[in-house]
Amino acid sequence: MYPIQLNLADKQVVIIGGGKIAYRKFQQLVNEDIISLTIISKTFLPEFFETEHPNLKLITKTYDSKDIKKADMIIIATNDTSVNNQVKKDALPHQLVNHTGDKTQSDFYNMPEIQYHDLKILFRSNGTDYNKVKKVSHAVQQFLAEVYEEDKHV
Repeated sequence: MYPIQLNLADKQVVIIGGGKIAYRKFQQLVNEDIISLTIISKTFLPEFFETEHPNLKLITKTYDSKDIKKADMIIIATNDTSVNNQVKKDALPHQLVNHTGDKTQSDFYNMPEIQYHDLKILFRSNGTDYNKVKKVSHAVQQFLAEVYEEDKHV
């Protein structure tokens, strides 16, 4: 995989799914300047309703191929393999797809990010072990916070 950062300004993003993984992806997107952020799911975690975004649409329904027609980027995050695979089949070649249930069907993976002063540090496992990356990123963040605090007291 080739590591890049995407400018999502004026892009339309669709997330299919309303559970934990979809919410984690949503949290990474909510601070971006996205023209349209649409989340389609039969059910949603309550946390989705606690976050505001000027261009957010939460739509309670079953997935239909029309849901992704105008999307620039699609995140597939349901717990239904057949729905996930259908979304990927319905996606057009120019649409970037993150299939959270099958990395072989993904065009990209998300990376956890930590902020240290004016630096952003990203961690990746090429889609193999999110929990390991999460643990390592938390450990690095804690280490940097401790070192920074020590430097302030010197």
